[in-house]
Amino acid sequence: MPKRILICIAVFGLSADSFATTTWQRNLEKNGIIIETRSVTGSSYKEFKATMTAKTSMQKVLTVMDDIPGYAHWMKDCKEAKRIRVLGPNSGIVYSLQSAPWPIADREAVVQYSYKKSAKPPAISVSLAAVPDAIPATPGKVRIAQLKGYWQFSEVDKEHVEVIYSLHSEPGGNLPAWAAAGMVAHLPYETLAKLRQRLEN
Repeated sequence: MPKRILICIAVFGLSADSFATTTWQRNLEKNGIIIETRSVTGSSYKEFKATMTAKTSMQKVLTVMDDIPGYAHWMKDCKEAKRIRVLGPNSGIVYSLQSAPWPIADREAVVQYSYKKSAKPPAISVSLAAVPDAIPATPGKVRIAQLKGYWQFSEVDKEHVEVIYSLHSEPGGNLPAWAAAGMVAHLPYETLAKLRQRLEN
């Protein structure tokens, strides 16, 4: 098993179960991908949960998730992803840069990840939390100060893996309501759709 599972964050995603005050509401179900959202106490932005099943193996999941630069090929609007620091065999810090439609400034996230693996049934969970002060901010970019979420991969059988991606963030800066509302469903949907292509090829 690789020592690093490295995550490029979709920073406009809107999971911290303890902060949620409402039940999940299904926003989108298309091509086997389900997007749900719910409100978070004290936040203007919702958290999302995106779920799908891919015809792949746990080993392929590990290979794809450990390919940091490759995230730019399937993570929606991810322009750059790189490892900053390895904290231990199961944790580290990554940097990601997310493009935004004009005139919104690009967002950058510095996130600590940690993962754990279970054998029965085979599963991997990766928790994510923003560590915005780990490196200096980049001029001209908006640093994401608050972010929490997870990836979860569970083997359904030897040829199929269930994927769950959940996230809540405070994008910071001047983000119009239309931008946040428009991305809450389509950003995670497009991310999972492209990830499935990557996992199944």
